[in-house]
Amino acid sequence: MKWEPYNYSAAFKEPYRIQDLGNLGRLPAPIAAANIGSFLLILGLMWVVFREMIQGISETLPFFPALCYIGIPAGSVLLMNKVQPDGKKIYYYIFDLIVYIVTIQLRDIVFYNGKSYERSEIDGKISFSN
Repeated sequence: MKWEPYNYSAAFKEPYRIQDLGNLGRLPAPIAAANIGSFLLILGLMWVVFREMIQGISETLPFFPALCYIGIPAGSVLLMNKVQPDGKKIYYYIFDLIVYIVTIQLRDIVFYNGKSYERSEIDGKISFSN
């Protein structure tokens, strides 16, 4: 791929990575901060929302808590890295989608001749002539 001075997509392909842990030492391989954040988010969601159900099932299946608290967050991180709508990482795609919904959809904006107009403003000006 040819480098372009204003193409920032190359910077978004590889997110910020963490390897140095300060006084705790260093990790053997760098881990993307987005992967750590999404792992902890899913782990917290599993702990807060599904904790009683997981503990109830763990009486029958002793390996079930390990599967839920390690396997499901790790699987979601792997899936997050594999799914790339529009060629973007899923977290960038979701961020761009939220920005689009807030700035365009909710404000009900229409673009015409390179300018933005409110939809109510445009609906009153459209007229057809024979």
